[in-house]
Amino acid sequence: MAEGEIHKKLKVVAMKQGKELCTDLVAREVKYKNMKSIADVVSINIKRKEVRIFEAKATKADYLRDKKLMNIDESYYKHCNYFYIICPKNIIMPEDICKEYGLIWVDLDTLEIEIKQKPKKYTGRLKTMFNTSLKNVLKAVTNDLLFHYIYPENGIETEYKKRRKRSTKKTK
Repeated sequence: MAEGEIHKKLKVVAMKQGKELCTDLVAREVKYKNMKSIADVVSINIKRKEVRIFEAKATKADYLRDKKLMNIDESYYKHCNYFYIICPKNIIMPEDICKEYGLIWVDLDTLEIEIKQKPKKYTGRLKTMFNTSLKNVLKAVTNDLLFHYIYPENGIETEYKKRRKRSTKKTK
């Protein structure tokens, strides 16, 4: 399914919010292999060894389709210190989400945010170790830089693009 413009805009706002909260590293499309999933935005604070994950949801239907978010043990919550859902204003209500999740509303016209629910800090042992999240974020930043900014669809057939093509063919 192609990513819509609202989802892209929400990820940009989440990256800005992640940078303000964590200060060190922020990346989009971060793989979590132990979940077989890709987090929309992950931010890292190296000094505090803190991980924050943001999941962007453009519509209520998009949220309801994502079954892993309905069960706290299957969600990203236990893979980070703080977990947020970010969506357009009035799309998802605090009572729709787990009480441990943060909820951020975005006004799509002004890009102003409203924190509707603060996340509860996960204090247990993370399912994904900090160093693994750090490595995943660094890989995502590198891939984003190389394949979206430096070499965006310019015909250079990199090993990364070849692997992506092969994996796409396998899933069809």
